Amino acid sequence: MKAERIDHVSFFVKDLDKAMKFFSELLETSFLEPFPIKSVDIMDTLAPLGIDLCTPLTPDGVSSKVMARRGEGLSMVSFKVPNFEEALAEMKARGIRQLVRDTIGAAEWATFDPRDTFGVMIELIAYKAYPMGMPPQP
Repeated sequence: MKAERIDHVSFFVKDLDKAMKFFSELLETSFLEPFPIKSVDIMDTLAPLGIDLCTPLTPDGVSSKVMARRGEGLSMVSFKVPNFEEALAEMKARGIRQLVRDTIGAAEWATFDPRDTFGVMIELIAYKAYPMGMPPQP
């Protein structure tokens, strides 16, 4: 499977506003207005730098359960792929279980079970156009 680059890294945080302020000041970046992603039960925000911050959307949803078990910190690494369907087929052929597949705007993405990938949740993502007006990253 061809991966073009790391698209972004995601961090689970308890307090989204506090985390946005911290990373904005520390890394001199800005974040998009937070938005819900109901399919994975999170409130999410992105920075052009490639940082994704997320917090549980509901107190008893799947993301709350994951965060209760694993705590705050690195949640996922997302790889941009040139051919989404081929990448999904290769993951399946390798026995890597898909957890979620969704489309948000111009982005199509899928996440995979970290039990199949050495404890690291992997996301594959492909864009029809670059998301939310953010410039393409090298």
